[in-house]
Amino acid sequence: MLAQFKSIMKTKSISYFRIALIIFTMIMIAGCASSLPETQINISNKRIVKPLPSFFRSKPLPLSRADSTRMAGIILDYYIQAAEQQLNEEYDAALKTYQRILHLDTSAMVFYSMGTCYFKMRKTDLAIEFMEKAIALDSTLVSAREELADYYVEHEQYDKALKTFQQLEILKPNDELTLFALAGLTEYLYPEQSEIYFEKLINATGFETDIVKRYGMLLVRMNKEKEYIELMRNHHAIHPDNAYARSLLIEAYQLYGHIDEALNAITSFLPTSLDQELEEYYQSLLMTILLSNDTINHAPSIETHLNVFKKVGTKSWITNVSCALLAEHAGIQSLAQYFHDRALSIADTSHIQESIGLAYELLRIDESTLFINHCNRYAKKFSDQSIFPFLLGIKAIQDKKNELAFTHMQEAVRKNSSDGDAWAELASLHDTFNQHGAADSCYRIALRIDSLNASYNNNFAYALSERNQDLNEALRMSLIAVSQYPDNPSFLDTYGWVQFKLGNVQAALDILNKALMQDIDRNGIVNYHISIIYHTQQDTEKALEHIDKALEFKDDPEYKSLRDKLLGP
Repeated sequence: MLAQFKSIMKTKSISYFRIALIIFTMIMIAGCASSLPETQINISNKRIVKPLPSFFRSKPLPLSRADSTRMAGIILDYYIQAAEQQLNEEYDAALKTYQRILHLDTSAMVFYSMGTCYFKMRKTDLAIEFMEKAIALDSTLVSAREELADYYVEHEQYDKALKTFQQLEILKPNDELTLFALAGLTEYLYPEQSEIYFEKLINATGFETDIVKRYGMLLVRMNKEKEYIELMRNHHAIHPDNAYARSLLIEAYQLYGHIDEALNAITSFLPTSLDQELEEYYQSLLMTILLSNDTINHAPSIETHLNVFKKVGTKSWITNVSCALLAEHAGIQSLAQYFHDRALSIADTSHIQESIGLAYELLRIDESTLFINHCNRYAKKFSDQSIFPFLLGIKAIQDKKNELAFTHMQEAVRKNSSDGDAWAELASLHDTFNQHGAADSCYRIALRIDSLNASYNNNFAYALSERNQDLNEALRMSLIAVSQYPDNPSFLDTYGWVQFKLGNVQAALDILNKALMQDIDRNGIVNYHISIIYHTQQDTEKALEHIDKALEFKDDPEYKSLRDKLLGP
């Protein structure tokens, strides 16, 4: 966050406006030079007496009007010269010119200008030093404080930057940039302070949506449910026709499980909502309810709302399918069927990717019934697509329904003979049924489709190693996988296992131990393989150590069987 804030607040090149401001200031200084007497006149003697220079004088004598005007002109000439040098990025030359001015004028603007030069030269320490001097000479010089605050951010002196911005807020109350900086600096370091600055900022900006959203994220992190919902209500009240304000309000209700209030809000927005808005409302509402798994408690509200929504003539496939899944999950079958039929009548080839994406999402969140029904519907609707039977096959494999998975994968390759993933899964299923010849044929078809595919090569290599067949070929394929993904624990496990089968015991142990350091999810099978290797080397102690670790990850019958064998009678 601080790095992002630092990037936003970086000072840009010195502007023509700023240089004009400097020059104008110097003109004002010159014009306001004191009008001092040039001589002292002795009226009685009628003669002019000029003061003599003295080494003992405590203060320099005041300049005459002519000298003052001449000096101001010289300073102004120097300023114009230095400003031109800055514009041409000749910062060293500009600094030398400013040094000349310092002999004649030590006003805050000189130090300010020198500070900007040093910053452009990436000498942030000196830039800070000179800006601090400028402020010491003129505490009301707002531009110097703004620059100094940015320099502190650049130099990662965030506490000093915060203090300087706080001083700026006193000089420039309700300034949006200053409040934004204060909110950003305190957002993670001092969230309670940040809340105050965000409140001021959203009022100063008229509840600007991006600011409201960012403030909302802060309130969520601080677990302030009431304040978050109230913020979104106020935002919507000020921007009632803003679609994003509506969405944020609905999301606020959903986030904290206020589903009935979310449904009431959507109902109130229905008459003026566009299809794009409706898609956002119902997609997010559907996922919230599915993930919370609390549909039963809200079923009456869902039914009431969907009966109202039936009158809305939306042509959005996403909205209709979301409503259908809401009703299906809530057990409202008549409404589910109505919206599914409506969605299917709208669906065309432009909706294929959306329906596939929804299938993946339902599979990811383990909504088995909705997933299977959805895939079956759209497999019929888009009968030439292999992805739906493929996904149904994956689900069947997860559920250990291998025969059903086999049927789905066969349908997938029938619909698309170029689907390498389906051929590879079909090969694995053949292996499960000990149909090794058929498995090898399927693997080779997959590799003809994509010869460098890491997963196909890895899986075929592992299958061969398990059968102790064509081990050199298995080693070659395993290397293809590992060379592409050298830290993949599954590929390392296969590579180490093939090395063991080839008799390279130490190499196998080294590779498998590397696999252990990559991903804890694979540590069960990797420890099992290491245990087997130590068992073959008659090192029962280490074999037991690793099989015990394997059992910590998975209560597998094969692991238990090996452990019993190691313990003996």
